[in-house]
Amino acid sequence: MNLPRDLSTLRAKLRRTAQIEFERPYPRRLVTLAMANVLPQFLFNYTRTWILRAGGLSIGPDSLVMGHLVVTGPGDWRKLISIGEKTMITGPLYVDLGAAVRIGSLVRIGHDAMLLTVGHEIGSPILRCGPQSMAPIEIGDGAWLASRVTILPGVCVGAGAVVAAGAVVTKDVPPNTLVGGVPAKPIRDLDGDTRR
Repeated sequence: MNLPRDLSTLRAKLRRTAQIEFERPYPRRLVTLAMANVLPQFLFNYTRTWILRAGGLSIGPDSLVMGHLVVTGPGDWRKLISIGEKTMITGPLYVDLGAAVRIGSLVRIGHDAMLLTVGHEIGSPILRCGPQSMAPIEIGDGAWLASRVTILPGVCVGAGAVVAAGAVVTKDVPPNTLVGGVPAKPIRDLDGDTRR
C-alpha cells in the first residue's frame, strides 16, 4: 500500500464531501427553525406549525409539529421533506436531510425520533467512515413511530405499521406490521386488527 497516495486521495474525498455538505447554508431554514424551536414543547403548536409552513416546509392540513424540529444535511427541505394531512409529530424530531423524506397522512411520531437519509460506506483502514451514501425515507399513511425510533437511509415504513420504542429500522417494514428491537424485526402482523 502506498500511504502518501492513499492520504492524498483521502484528502481529496474529504474536500469534496465538505463542499457538498457546506456549500449551501440555507439561511431561510436556519431562521425558520430558530423561530419555531424557541417555542416550548406542546405549547403554541399551531403557531410553530405555521412558522414551519411559512419557512417553506410542506405540511398538510390539520397536521401539527408539537416540539423541536432539527434538520441538518445538504438537502433543501422545501424540496425534500413533505408531511401529509392530520399527522402529529411530538418532537423533538431529528432529520438528516440528504435525500427525500416523505411522511404520509395520519402518521404519529413520538419523542426523539430520528430520520437519517445520509449514511456512510465502510472505508479503508486509514478512514473506516467511508464515502457518503444517501437514500430516501418514506413513512406510509397511518403509521406510528414510537419514541426514540431511528429510521436509517432507504427504509420504507408501510401504511399502518407500528415501530416500537427504541427500535432501529434498517430494512423496509411491511404494511400493518409491528416491529421492534435493534435491528428492528417483525413482532406480529396487525392485518386482522380492526380496532378503531
